[in-house]
Amino acid sequence: MPADLGADKAVERARRLLDPRFDSIRTLADCRAALTDARRALEQAETADAQAYAAATRAGWSQADLKAVGFDAPTRRLPGRPRTSRPASAGTGANGTPSAAAAEQTQDPA
Repeated sequence: MPADLGADKAVERARRLLDPRFDSIRTLADCRAALTDARRALEQAETADAQAYAAATRAGWSQADLKAVGFDAPTRRLPGRPRTSRPASAGTGANGTPSAAAAEQTQDPA
């Protein structure tokens, strides 16, 4: 480094050398922010699609009907408990016949 180069000039030269590198960081940060926004928008659109599909099935459209019209089931499911079949009522077995415990309770103690 020349002896007559002051600190301010050295810093200015270093800035000129580094500015293109900082520009690439700014561009990368802007792209990442746009990507995050796009992912958020996609998530909201998928949720809205799943809600509309669920509303259509509640309105009486079957999945086969919707598929025939051109609407496949959404890839994103709505949050919540998974639907399962209802358990048999208390006192009945899986096939609807009285269970052994229910049969004992209904017998008359002698």
